[in-house]
Parts: sequence; C-alpha cells; structure tokens
Amino acid sequence: MLIELRRIFRKIPYNLRLFIAVILQGIVSGLSGIFLHYLLEMAEWLAFGHSEHHNGFLTDGVSSSRIGLSLIIVGLSSSLVWYFLQKRSKIYSIKAQMKDETSQYKLHFLKQLFHSIWQIIAVGGGAPIGKEAAPREIGALFAGPIGKICILSMKDRIFLLACGAGAGLSAVYQVPLTSAFFVFETLGITLSIKRFVLVGLTTYVSTYIAGLVISDHALYQLPAITWSLKEVWIVPLLLLFLTPLAWLFGRLSKKVSSNKIKDQRILLTLPSVFLFLVGLASYFPHLLGNGRMMAQEIINGSDGKTVLLMFFLKAVVVLIILWAGAYGGTLTPSFALGMAGAALLAMILGLDSQSSILLLGSVCFLSVTLRAPWSATGLVIGFTGLGLDSLPYLLVTAFLAYGFAKVLDRFPWASILCKMSKNKVVR
Repeated sequence: MLIELRRIFRKIPYNLRLFIAVILQGIVSGLSGIFLHYLLEMAEWLAFGHSEHHNGFLTDGVSSSRIGLSLIIVGLSSSLVWYFLQKRSKIYSIKAQMKDETSQYKLHFLKQLFHSIWQIIAVGGGAPIGKEAAPREIGALFAGPIGKICILSMKDRIFLLACGAGAGLSAVYQVPLTSAFFVFETLGITLSIKRFVLVGLTTYVSTYIAGLVISDHALYQLPAITWSLKEVWIVPLLLLFLTPLAWLFGRLSKKVSSNKIKDQRILLTLPSVFLFLVGLASYFPHLLGNGRMMAQEIINGSDGKTVLLMFFLKAVVVLIILWAGAYGGTLTPSFALGMAGAALLAMILGLDSQSSILLLGSVCFLSVTLRAPWSATGLVIGFTGLGLDSLPYLLVTAFLAYGFAKVLDRFPWASILCKMSKNKVVR
C-alpha cells in the first residue's frame, strides 16, 4: 500500500506534493485535536464526574476525597508511564526533532504518541500544567510519515513538522492565524510568503476539521470591556512589575524541564508531588488543571490574600511537577499567572481589578514566557473573544514586555549571583 502510494507521488510535481502534504497534515492534526478533545473529557469525567466543558469549575461539587484519590492515581500511573517510556529510548521534543535529523530515524512513533496522549490524561486528572504541548507534539509526529509518503526533502519534512505543531495548537484552541505566527516565532522557521501561506493553510484546515466538534467560543467569561487611552498609564507599571517575574518563571521552567528526573527516581518524586497537590487542593482546588479555573476565579473576583497565594503556589506546582518528571505545557498557566500578577498590582495601587488590566497582565506574562509577542496577543484575543479594538493595547504591551525581557537576558545575572555566593562563603 505505502509502496504504491509512493509510486503515485513520484509522478506528481514536487511543489504539488508539498501542497498535498500540507493539506494532509492539516486534516490529520484536526482529527487528532478531536481525539484529544474527547480524551480530555473522558479523563475529566472519570476523575471528577463531569467535564470542564459542561461545568463552570471542574472541581466544584466534587468531594475532597474523590479529588485526592484521583490525584494519587494519576501521580502513581504517570510515574510508571513516563519511567517505562524513557527506560530504553529517548523522548524527543519538537525542537530536538527539527534540529537533529538523525532523531527522525531514532524516533519511536508509538512511544512518542503514547507519551503525548498521557499528557492529556494527566491534565484531565488534575495535573497543574498546560495541555497544549500534546496536540503540537502529535501534529509534529505525523509529519514524519506524511513527509515520507509524499517523498519530500529532509528540509521540507522539517518544515512540515513545524506546520504540524502549529496545526495541533490551532485545532485545540481554534486560533489558526495565531498558530501560524506561533510557528515562526517559537520554532525558528525562516519567514517567507510561500511558507507563511503553507503554514496558514495547514492551521486553517486543521481548525476547520477540529471545529466540527470543538467550539470556537471564548474559554473565559469576561464582563464587557471598554478600552480607553486613560488606562495606558498602568502599562509601564505592569511591565516593571510583571516582566521580571515572567522572565524568572520562564527561565526556571526551561531549567527544570531540561533537568527533569527521568530515571527510577521518578517513581518516588512524581507521586510525592501529586501527594503535595492533594494537600493543596483541599484549600485551593482551582490550582488544579491547566490554569483555566484559576484565571476564571480571578476574573470573577478574589481577595488579595487568595490571589497572592494562588500566584505563588501555581508557579511553584508547575515548576516542581516538571522537575519531578511530568511533561506538559506552560502556556495556559502563564496566562493565569499574568492575570494573577496584574490583579495583585491593581490591589497594591488601590484599583479595581478591571478585566482590561487583567488581560494586559496576561499578554505581558505570555509574551515573555513564549518569547512570542504576536502569538501572545493572538492567544489572549482567542481565549477571551475580544474584538479588534483591543489589538493595539495588547500588542504594544506584548512587544514592550518582549523587549524588556531581552534586556534582562543581556544582564549578567548568573555571574552576579556567583560572585554574591562566593563573597558569602569567604565571609
């Protein structure tokens, strides 16, 4: 069957083969998004008795004992799954697959696929990390077979892999244009008109296919927002307050992800972190999941003490669960952390936590952690269903935060910390 397909494709002009590959990639990514959507709902139903899509807050009305039992089961099973998946073979990230051509031959398709699927199950069971990594990984994973069938060059197979990552993101969040920007901003693909059209084609096909099942309605319920230039004065304060925190969180998340526990210690560390979550969930159940519950609680209005604790604890649990061996994204947690940070600043200044301030905080935080101002702006608009009148305010904030983060990158923090530690030792 595959041999016959390859014979057919050899007779087709190369550019047409690339076009067909892009369409196929969009279709497969869209279907994968539908599968992951149902899988997440099933995991949530098993863990909490209802789905996030049918209930305002996933943990509302669920007993502490059921939440605790679900977290313990997810923690134990996740430690076993990720231990055995990595025991004899390596799990490749999307960027690793794009940089190392040999990884295309070493990649174990079924193990990589199950690894991505398990991320969705873990998030559905309450793991406090983002779900966006899994659809991107699965979209990229299918790029390999599609590229081989269509007999593409290695360069275009890597490009198709990036298309798959963007299409996966687009499928689950219904943000095709934003996902196209995401590919070029975060995956290092060189921008050209041809490539932008092909990436956009993939993301729009994926969005259309997944949209047959997945709703394109806003993920967060916001009151009506009126943007005004009178609110611009708070942007510099948000940048000064939030950008260093987002920069630190981004640095730490990359550090713990690159040094995550993968050997037999994961059998102890990951269940221990989930046991810690059981204790936290009895007081702050909205810390669980990908950050949607936390963000919505802040939008609905929370007191200063609760917001401060949620901001600190959400950052901590995301970092320690990634260090302990779990896999997942930081996109939606960053969105929630940005809102919490903005709410804190508003309370410090004696202001009401207006939705516009919260959204400026979220785009600031996202822009820094993603290092993608265009994508951050598009995601905030897509998540909340904002109109185009919000675009100038969000985009300017995103680019200013991105520029500030690049300044922080150039500052010799590491050497200063080393000198400080040496001075303490000498004393």
